[in-house]
Amino acid sequence: MRRLGRCCVGLLAYLAVVGCGGGSSRTAGSTAAARHATQEPVQSRGIKGESPTAEAATNAHISPADCAALQKLAEARLDTMLSHRSTPAPPHSRCRLDGPGVQVDVYLDSGFAANRRYHNRIEETVQFNYEDQGGVPHPVPRVGERSAYNSSASWIPNLRSLLAVRGNRWLTVTISVAGMTDRRLRDEAAVLARAGFKLTAAG
Repeated sequence: MRRLGRCCVGLLAYLAVVGCGGGSSRTAGSTAAARHATQEPVQSRGIKGESPTAEAATNAHISPADCAALQKLAEARLDTMLSHRSTPAPPHSRCRLDGPGVQVDVYLDSGFAANRRYHNRIEETVQFNYEDQGGVPHPVPRVGERSAYNSSASWIPNLRSLLAVRGNRWLTVTISVAGMTDRRLRDEAAVLARAGFKLTAAG
């Protein structure tokens, strides 16, 4: 009987040790899983609910070759020689054209939520300039993406700037030509904007 008792005590002690070891393994596994979960990257939405995937930044940019092509186009239309300077790094690339009485800047924003930010900018400009027709955005057809009331392209006379958007590319053309009317400036900016979108379509 004593020998049987000692065997029972030994068996219970062994089972207790095995049980504790199993519990420790499960706890360690849970801790490791929790640690791994906290290290996973979390995609947060923008302050206005922008989607981190559908509105992600791209590599679209105005390359030096694109800038040279815009220079040739502007020279042909304005009938004057121009120089160009390129800042090609995305997501904010730029092409600067200069000549006698001429200054043109073409900017491309391909950063996160560029489309949403374009529309926010237009809405804010309307709110702050609703009594000043020169400061209010005027819709321009056949420049931006298809949209109701041509809201995807806007000319702001006071700034001599055309702002337009296609997908997640926000293109801005600011133009100054001595002696040129506002309407003609708008039309020339529209031509350059269409060309800019075409040149940067491949990203």
